[in-house]
Amino acid sequence: MRKIIILGLLLSTVPLCASGLNEATYSWYGLIPALIAIVLSILTRQVILSLVLGVVSGSVISYLYNPSDSYLFGIDKAIDHYILDSLVDSGHASVILFSLLIAGMINVISRMGAFNGLVNWLSKFATTKKSALLTTYFLGFIVFFDDYANTLVVGNTMQKITDKFKISREKLAFIVDATAAPIASIALVSTWIGYEVQLIDEGIANANIAARVGSGYSVFLNSISYSFYPIFILIFILILILTGKDFGPMKKFELKANIKATEKSIQNEKSIAPIWAVLPIGILLIVTLFGIYSTGNKGDGIIQSIQNGDCYKGLIWGSSAALFVTLIISSLNKNTFENSINWILDGMKSLVPAIAILVLAWALNGVLSDLKLGEFLSDFIISIDMDFYLIPVIVFVFSGVIAFSTGSSFSTMGILFPIVISIASSFLSNEGEVSSIFYCSIASVLSGAVLGDHCSPISDTTILSSMATGCNHINHVNSQLTYCLLVGVLSIVIMLLQGVFGMPLWILMIIGVLLIYLIINMLGEIIDTVSVKPDSLTKK
Repeated sequence: MRKIIILGLLLSTVPLCASGLNEATYSWYGLIPALIAIVLSILTRQVILSLVLGVVSGSVISYLYNPSDSYLFGIDKAIDHYILDSLVDSGHASVILFSLLIAGMINVISRMGAFNGLVNWLSKFATTKKSALLTTYFLGFIVFFDDYANTLVVGNTMQKITDKFKISREKLAFIVDATAAPIASIALVSTWIGYEVQLIDEGIANANIAARVGSGYSVFLNSISYSFYPIFILIFILILILTGKDFGPMKKFELKANIKATEKSIQNEKSIAPIWAVLPIGILLIVTLFGIYSTGNKGDGIIQSIQNGDCYKGLIWGSSAALFVTLIISSLNKNTFENSINWILDGMKSLVPAIAILVLAWALNGVLSDLKLGEFLSDFIISIDMDFYLIPVIVFVFSGVIAFSTGSSFSTMGILFPIVISIASSFLSNEGEVSSIFYCSIASVLSGAVLGDHCSPISDTTILSSMATGCNHINHVNSQLTYCLLVGVLSIVIMLLQGVFGMPLWILMIIGVLLIYLIINMLGEIIDTVSVKPDSLTKK
């Protein structure tokens, strides 16, 4: 603990050595709080303390730039401005409330025995480790419309199933995390798409190229095929499951789970019909999707309404309705209202550490926004003199760096889309043909943002994935990092093949899949587990 504090204080004093802090150097100093939070959290595993040091150091740097708005060298601003603002933001508050309601609902479902019934039912399909992982994987495709809902629903639902087959929580967290944002980011309809299309539309209007490339949604649709990272990470997970192999830190966690885990029988635990677990989850998904649709512009059709709807309101409506239905189900199964309320509160209490991390991550993002770290990195992109075929690669790398540093894929896209569209538009054909480099550059913003989001310990979706699966947060980050970076490097190789040689997309996809298969087979190893028979889970 002493080393952490000393190192944090030393890093925090770096800006004190600078004199004449001005607008030009202000952005560069945004790297300091980001590095403090990320590096310390990975090295020390003390996530909360590392984030606090990051927020405080960033607030001190902000004070040096504008001393008039603080009374204690910026330290007071860390609490009464950045942390407070992260709590009162309506979007952040919605995510916290949604998470608490879901946690309460899940605990009630579990305590009344409905999840044990669901485990019994799913055991008909998830009869092996491979089928359990495939069930988790394809559940991610079912909850395609929002990454938050995807993470919390799939993570909580599959914990007991994966525990039964001695699958590590790290492996579960990886599959949940790496199927949530990639699916939501390239689905034809999701809470991501409206934001992406809006940014693309604004960039197209500013660059005055609407007549040549069409609408923002049209550009998005054409860019999906070039979203190599989201596509390849989904393929990577599937091949990893089918081959049964793991490597790197994930292999160690899987071995540890196999050695320590013991067969868990729920035959002495209360178990009721699985429909009582499925019904609240179904209500959650249906009401959430309806809420998003109803808050959108219904005159533009169903798809446009969902894309433009208020996802936060939809999530609150869905989780509230699901919790209400769960209380009714609990009473029908002869549980007292007092017990149900206590179960809800117990479920909510379990989220306090994760919510603390989430709030601090949002506060750090506010600090980095004020320090203009994203603008500093984006300006660096503009200053680079690059060949046209390198644009997608450069954009992909910097998008990943910004998302990793800030922990936000949405803010990354907001910063980069206008810049990248302006740069890439200069390579449009005079004959009206839209260059593949243009679409690949657009897709690279999204792909890099998802990659950086996956790798960052201060990302909200990474934190929620750890929370939903009951996985140690730093274990999740460390085990996922190798896989995500490997797929990121593979995506860069495919981009270069596309840019330099102009290969057709179908050939690039085949090459990508073959490379993934070869890498997993060369580096991976099958972790032997003792199969657990489905009849070991018998209803009471």
